[in-house]
Amino acid sequence: MDVNLGSVIKRLRTEQGVTQDALAEYLGISYQAVSKWETGTTLPDITLLPKLAVFFGVRIDELFSVNHEDELERIDTMLEKETMTDQNYAYAKRILDGILRENPKDVSAMKRYAKVYLAKTNTELLTAGKMLEQAMELAPLDEEVYFLYRGVRGGSEYKQHSDNDWFIRVCEPYARKYPQNINLHRMLLEAMISKKYFDRAEELLTAVQFKGEHKYMREVFLGDIALAKGDEAKAKEIWNLIPKTDWLGQYEAGERFNRLNEYDRAIECFNNAYEVQTSPRKMDMMYSLAFLYKKLGRFAEAKKEWELIIEGLVSDYNAVEEDNDITWAKDEIAQLERLLGEK
Repeated sequence: MDVNLGSVIKRLRTEQGVTQDALAEYLGISYQAVSKWETGTTLPDITLLPKLAVFFGVRIDELFSVNHEDELERIDTMLEKETMTDQNYAYAKRILDGILRENPKDVSAMKRYAKVYLAKTNTELLTAGKMLEQAMELAPLDEEVYFLYRGVRGGSEYKQHSDNDWFIRVCEPYARKYPQNINLHRMLLEAMISKKYFDRAEELLTAVQFKGEHKYMREVFLGDIALAKGDEAKAKEIWNLIPKTDWLGQYEAGERFNRLNEYDRAIECFNNAYEVQTSPRKMDMMYSLAFLYKKLGRFAEAKKEWELIIEGLVSDYNAVEEDNDITWAKDEIAQLERLLGEK
């Protein structure tokens, strides 16, 4: 990490609208001393660091975080591993406000801002939504922007935030302009089906080109439409036509059979999805199998799936003992062993 205490002091001072004279008066020194710090000529006496931290409302260690890379890493750590406390929220907001003042078109900062809003509270979601709409214009192929926007403006599991109509209205033009954005199409189709806009969903299905691993997603969504219309038999018929050799189609079909309580068929699809893959294999279907077996009380089979997950994480992704995914799997195995012992 680059350490330039003077640069940090100048940035904090200008961000908070404080003059050199005001800071100097608070510290009991001359404004010339502050000027020399900010130009890098001299450094503050170490005894002044606590007073500087109090004045700017930061921790002492934050005075030594000069480049945005370090600051953004700190925000990412908050989002991933910490609770978004008022203090963390204030820190993230201050840093991201500063970055966006320097570069109002910084899409990465906009996305982080939205994540911070989502982690903190729903009261700032309108601001987050507007920021992400701006990010869409700047980076229309950035899939994470739309995923975050679904969290802010979507429906379904996000209904407490807004509704699918808003998400559809804003994002559908981008889907039509950029048909290669497959995941945006998937989110829009889910939203349209949930709103029972079947004609619009079917029209969108004709526009998108599902290729590669997404090749059979058209069939997946056609089944979803049939089910939403009340024709469960037709939906299952469509999903059963997806080839066993297509891992994503099998996985998606398995999830749908699982929701319909067709557990044997779901298990078959999940196993197909895993077996036909080549390394590095996706692990989603293994997690689905582990949870399904546990739900069915088939604890020995669930334990085996978690053991296979660990093997796959190590062999395909070079995971180590300390990784969160490995720790999680071991915790699940320990719980299943206790359940097996109680039988």
